[in-house]
Amino acid sequence: MKLSLFKRKLCWRPTILGYITIIVALVILFRISIGLIYGFLAVNNPVESKTMILEGWAPTYIVQKAVTYYKENDYERLIVTGIPIINYEYVTEYRNTAEAAMIALRFFGFTDSIYLAYIPSNVFVDRTYHTAVEAKQVFIENNWPKNFNIYSVGVHARRSRMMFRQAFGSDYNVGIIAPRDHTFLPEYWWKSSKGFRNVSNEFVATSFVMMFFHPDYEKSLNRIKLGSYMDSIYYSRLDKYQEFINPETSRLNTKEIENLHKFNYFDPDIHYRIISDFVVDTTIPVFEMKTSTDRKPEYRTYGYLDFVLNDTVYRLTAYQNMKYKDHDVYGGSLFIPFKDLTNSNTTYEAGRYIDIPIPNTNKVIVDFNGAYNPYCAYYDRWSCPLVPFENHLNTQIPVGEKKYK
Repeated sequence: MKLSLFKRKLCWRPTILGYITIIVALVILFRISIGLIYGFLAVNNPVESKTMILEGWAPTYIVQKAVTYYKENDYERLIVTGIPIINYEYVTEYRNTAEAAMIALRFFGFTDSIYLAYIPSNVFVDRTYHTAVEAKQVFIENNWPKNFNIYSVGVHARRSRMMFRQAFGSDYNVGIIAPRDHTFLPEYWWKSSKGFRNVSNEFVATSFVMMFFHPDYEKSLNRIKLGSYMDSIYYSRLDKYQEFINPETSRLNTKEIENLHKFNYFDPDIHYRIISDFVVDTTIPVFEMKTSTDRKPEYRTYGYLDFVLNDTVYRLTAYQNMKYKDHDVYGGSLFIPFKDLTNSNTTYEAGRYIDIPIPNTNKVIVDFNGAYNPYCAYYDRWSCPLVPFENHLNTQIPVGEKKYK
């Protein structure tokens, strides 16, 4: 018996005609399937509902179509989702696409209430899913019926519906409306670079979502909350600068505005947004608070804020300006000047200020990220209240506004 490591086996292979037949069959199959891909992605399947969610990144002509569709189908509620504007943000007054889409809706004659659901700037991935998470909060807050239709664009539709279904859960009935994308011919999407790019990208992205996308809802919601807080800090700083450089709103003179440079800030830190106990005490007589000049405005002690920072208990006194006690705008707030161990090093040597609304409970949020400089930090001609000794904190507060000069 002869030993061998191999043996001969009969093998079938196509003939030339067979190869041609296989290639033709594959071409036909590819041609049929390529025409079906757009329809698969740009799904239209609305449900019975009076609530519409418009994806706010959509181009203007889609917004106009949405207004018509909303009116013709007797909708009653509209949510506009949005993402941060990261192109031309310095030349537009809108901070996200939802705000911009709202203006377009009004321009096209939309008169109903518009609810906005936009994500903050710390969300860089899975933005459609996060807008869905934010939109769900609108439903929860308003106790709306658990059904709605998404108004999307072309091949983005199927993936949008999948994302919204994951965010809202099985309790909600989610429909989809996909108006035609005018930037390419859907019937021949592979014949233009825009069409090929959009369809192929969405096909890959949709396939990924179907097979591998399993988001954590609570984690996404917490990320949105944190990002929204951080954005509020950044936007308030931007608003302050724009107020100062605008001659119509600034308290600076023309020369001071011309010489104004940007303000300096620490990065926001949510650990310095502290829940404090608040004790009302208005028994102390009205007094004249010292300032950087001879001016002595009248204040009264309104209450005390007791809080824990870095395992140490601190107290700050909140004051009320008697001149503005009955003022329509300023009368509802309390003044908290304070000094800390960053003064003269990274922050203004005379201290910084915080304002809080007059509390109606025994708890109040003290957010040191909003600490701001008095006008004296910018120009000496101003008269600014000096920080009373009882508001000197024996710790560093490395958040809020830094030195100007």
